[in-house]
Amino acid sequence: MPLEKSLLGCYDDWNALDHFDPTMDTRRMFAQFNYMRTVYGALQDGFNLVQNGNWTYFIERPGSNGTATEMGLWSISRAGIANVQTLGGQFKDQVWMLYTNENATKTYTFDCKGASWISSTFVSGTTVQNLFAPYETYTLQDSGKAFNNDSQAPWFGCLPSVTMEGYGFKALVPVAQWTAPLPALTKFVPGHDYRIQVNPGDTNATTVDISLEFSAAMNCDSVTKSVSLNMSSSGHGGNPSISNINCGNVTNPDPASISGVAVSAWAWNATLQNFPDGLLTITVSNPAAANGNSSTGVRFYSVTIQLSVLIDPF
Repeated sequence: MPLEKSLLGCYDDWNALDHFDPTMDTRRMFAQFNYMRTVYGALQDGFNLVQNGNWTYFIERPGSNGTATEMGLWSISRAGIANVQTLGGQFKDQVWMLYTNENATKTYTFDCKGASWISSTFVSGTTVQNLFAPYETYTLQDSGKAFNNDSQAPWFGCLPSVTMEGYGFKALVPVAQWTAPLPALTKFVPGHDYRIQVNPGDTNATTVDISLEFSAAMNCDSVTKSVSLNMSSSGHGGNPSISNINCGNVTNPDPASISGVAVSAWAWNATLQNFPDGLLTITVSNPAAANGNSSTGVRFYSVTIQLSVLIDPF
């Protein structure tokens, strides 16, 4: 196991910082999980969990003492139990899910008329879309299994090929039911709880460039109005202000650290002026998306940066 960080952690000052970063991939993924449960009732309360198929093999890991581990791809669906459950949410139909425990990207390709076809729960010809990034679509082909169990068309939909990232997962619904996730704050520059050290006499000591990146295009004016500053100063200097605001698309976003999470698509950039020594909390309160139909859905994000002036003893 890679234990280097745990062995040397007590010598790393980074561990003493605040790590409640609202832009973290894992936090944003769980926020998306919770939002999806409000839209798709099957994900919240569906008790009808069906395994449609699996394309797996077994290995024995070192030290397992003969206990095998199943590896590969699984296809399942989740829905409410008919005449038993009344689901909430905007959509109450089933959701089709694929997931893998392979630790590498792998493409699965099978003949839709063969014995190993990747089975779905939808009729052939249906176009389904992934609820997770990159939100790709698939058009299901004819399989050899009748949808009405009468040996004739319509047929169950088959996925001829799919590429899964390491430990990846997909949740697929018909495109007519696909709902975009809420936009989210994906990155803050210079960084959450970032320390900025400057020397006395530096003419740029009170000017700091900042950037807020989002997973979708936002309304620039709305983001600007949503930003507020709370300065805990050392008593030297004034209050910071915002200037040089500009907004635009992110052309080279940081890659996602986990499968399925959205990357940056749009950024709000500005300059903090008259920034004294102390701790600044930047609060972003529910800005609106560019299309005007959605917002981040949260009351606020908070990110902090600290400006420390180094005193020259000489």
